[in-house]
Amino acid sequence: MKKLAFVVILLFVTVSSIEIVSASSVQADEQQELSIVEAIELANPAALKWDKSAQLLMAINIDLDKPWTSIGSNGKRKNWNILFGVPDTNKSYVVTIHEGKIDHSDDYTVDGTSPYPKKEFIQINDIKYDSPEMLKKARSMGYIYPGKDWGKGYNFMLSKDTERDIPLLIVIGWNNDQTKMEAAGFNASTGEYIQPK
Repeated sequence: MKKLAFVVILLFVTVSSIEIVSASSVQADEQQELSIVEAIELANPAALKWDKSAQLLMAINIDLDKPWTSIGSNGKRKNWNILFGVPDTNKSYVVTIHEGKIDHSDDYTVDGTSPYPKKEFIQINDIKYDSPEMLKKARSMGYIYPGKDWGKGYNFMLSKDTERDIPLLIVIGWNNDQTKMEAAGFNASTGEYIQPK
């Protein structure tokens, strides 16, 4: 669990030296945005090329967008890190998506780390609900608002809740006065609300 928490923090606060280029129109900007499922589907072939036994461990957007209040308001983001691994090994692989396209992918296997157990992996065909649908549900609860500075807009993460054995899609935002991060979790197979731990 500590390894997973470290990976979440690492992926969410990834710092990159890329320059974000603004799109010339809203339509072009939207073409660069991907839902969490679209980002996973884009990254999956690269992971399978790396290792034919690769499976999904986690997907999380990267907070690289310039501040504006509607970031993620359609359930999509431009920048993602998708983490794959090979069950019962310590092999890991990250596909980074910038501006809606694969920017690079790397083997992040660290010698001496413990293997990923099978229960931590998500079967892609178990994901029945996507980030746009779950954002609508989260917003209807009335306590999650887009972030303005760090954790801008709405953020999305998918990982396996091993205690409940479900793919957990989390919508992350802030409270109304921007003093505290808020999150709503959903079973990505059923759409059911699940309070994240």
